Amino acid sequence: MLVRKPLLAAALVLVTGPALAQVSIESCDTSFSYDAPPERVISIYQQATEIMLSLGLEDRLIATAYIEDEIPARWSDAYDEVGTHYERVPAREVVLASNADFLIAGFDSAYRDTNLGAEAEWHEIGVGTYLVDSECRNTYPGDVPIPLDTIFVDLERIGSLFGVEDRAEELIADLDGRLDAARADMPGEGLSAFLFDSGDDTPYTAGCCGAPGLLLDSVGVENIAGHVEGRWADLAWEAVVVADPDVIVLNDAVWSTAAEKRAYLENDPVLSQMTAVREQRYVVVPFSETVLGVRFVDGVERLSRGLADLGLAD
Repeated sequence: MLVRKPLLAAALVLVTGPALAQVSIESCDTSFSYDAPPERVISIYQQATEIMLSLGLEDRLIATAYIEDEIPARWSDAYDEVGTHYERVPAREVVLASNADFLIAGFDSAYRDTNLGAEAEWHEIGVGTYLVDSECRNTYPGDVPIPLDTIFVDLERIGSLFGVEDRAEELIADLDGRLDAARADMPGEGLSAFLFDSGDDTPYTAGCCGAPGLLLDSVGVENIAGHVEGRWADLAWEAVVVADPDVIVLNDAVWSTAAEKRAYLENDPVLSQMTAVREQRYVVVPFSETVLGVRFVDGVERLSRGLADLGLAD
């Protein structure tokens, strides 16, 4: 079983006083103190939305933003109850007008100047923020693999902030057990794979040290771009052809579907001659299952089943 470190103590500080209990929650290199759980939350990117939904906190959501693929059936009703769903990251002015008191983001791009601006700027006006732990680039700069524990860090921190620690611990135990089971047989051992995220002239794929690379590693498959530093990697098609991977993992997202990528491979005169393409050795994984969120274990399970179904094991 995954051995988890006592992460929560380093992430949250409880300050008790005569009339209040204050929670200070760490988000990457910033922190913000709360006198009470947030009530008007906007989640940005699907990973963040699904953290809230998985903990039963949909009643705190006033809006969600940027959904990469389909919300699973187990959360669809709760998702539909949320009043507003932004197609993209909303403008700073829109968020200000919403009277939100907490922003939770699944990618660090949410807090760039081109989107909402730095977390500290929101803290100055009394709005709390959170960035999922795996997206803290100072802690995980891209030259060493991100640990699976980051999933549990997020659940512990958000569970504590909203007073649903029991739900968080129950979910953590479930995910931990499922991960152990999915990884037990290492169905990808001895196989190589190319994860095709997007791109035509130059394919975008999993580098050495991001969540997609960790997904491949979790089932024992060799990532043909595992030597490339970074979470993601631009890999020349020539390198993919030379590697001739045993399996192609197709990342499925609304902005680049698995069907589109498969058609591109099969219609290209050179790429169509790769063994995996000729023999239809594909495994399709939704984008939200390739990031270190609550559905990462779904991705490990799906990839594990897909590899087993291909029947390539010795």
